[in-house]
Amino acid sequence: MQKNLNEWLSYIEQLHPSEIELGLTRISKVAKNLDLIKFDAKVITVAGTNGKGTTCAFLEEILIQAGYKVGVYSSPHIQRYTERLRINHRELSESEHCLALSKVETARGVTSLSYFEYVTLGCLQLLKQAHCDFILLEVGLGGRLDATNMVESDISVVTTIGIDHIDWLGDDRDKIAFEKAGVFRGNKPAICGELNPPQSLIEHAQNISADIIYANKDFYYQEQENSWSWTGKKTITGLSKTLMPIQNASTALAVIEALNLNLADSLIRKSLQQAKLAGRLQKMEMSEPVDIYLDVAHNPQSAQYLASQIKKLRADKGENCKVFAIIGMLKDKDITGTFDQINEQIDDCNLISLDCYRGATSQILFEYYQASKNKQDEVNCFENVESAYKSVINKVRSSDILIIFGSFYTVSDFLTFSQG
Repeated sequence: MQKNLNEWLSYIEQLHPSEIELGLTRISKVAKNLDLIKFDAKVITVAGTNGKGTTCAFLEEILIQAGYKVGVYSSPHIQRYTERLRINHRELSESEHCLALSKVETARGVTSLSYFEYVTLGCLQLLKQAHCDFILLEVGLGGRLDATNMVESDISVVTTIGIDHIDWLGDDRDKIAFEKAGVFRGNKPAICGELNPPQSLIEHAQNISADIIYANKDFYYQEQENSWSWTGKKTITGLSKTLMPIQNASTALAVIEALNLNLADSLIRKSLQQAKLAGRLQKMEMSEPVDIYLDVAHNPQSAQYLASQIKKLRADKGENCKVFAIIGMLKDKDITGTFDQINEQIDDCNLISLDCYRGATSQILFEYYQASKNKQDEVNCFENVESAYKSVINKVRSSDILIIFGSFYTVSDFLTFSQG
């Protein structure tokens, strides 16, 4: 029976006992059958606790504007499965994905694959057929044992290192850094965008003789009042500030320099200004007069950056600005640590339940909220994002800001509700 995409996804969800099972043995076996280990394109693998998606978005925009054909594999998706793969910004059709998944099914034989492994192979199959000039692979979890790491890459990137996914990667930055440094390759460029890399990453790069390039040592960025500049082997000035992190734009420029493409500074400036990514301080265009932003900040490191951006947005709006927040998170995240980083910037806190695997209820979030720093008196609990939004929107004024953030599911639920 021929399956549509929803049937395929339902099928592969049930194939393996675990949604996530790190390791390259199973997927490498199937990938060899499909000839998906080495690509004719230049492959750039991007790992990191935060900043993988935005680094890929900056690279994607620069390379496309330079005239190259660029494929990007990323995860998770926010609304549509087809978001996981784009070629020159374009998502492929559901039927194309179905055909790729059927090829994986034939090639795997009796090999059991996790959902992420199956999806990764399907998207790699489509990238192989697309004959791209560049392929950007966003690591799903960790690096060393992530499904994307069985592909032979030309340049490897670690964006940032923070505490997240401790059940899989370890409970301190040194252990996590070692896992992420597993994407590095011997005698090939390895870009480290983390400003304070743990010793385990440094030692691993040395042990495998990676051509390691470090932020704040081999490349730098410097912020001015209304712009920023970047210095590697050369300096680029007059770069526009964006709502996405400059640190990730800086890392992307280090990758471009390592590729030896010799692009015009004007192209770089234009590309960085135009790069965007759903769910990263995404401003919504809605009928309500209040400014509404979506963000997938879901750990202390990303919440710290989000807090810094909210502070700037608040300053721009003026002293009468109040910040309303709707927050939904997964229960296995560092919820208290996330609240600690952002509470100070929130005037009205609204916690929601997520009806999904690993989703935290609003009551669980409230308990963590009570244990966090800088708590606000105004805190409310709701069953879902829709009920929270309908309550909050009656209280906000045009001078206020509404930020909806946390899990990818939070952003997805809001987009589904608001666009329905």
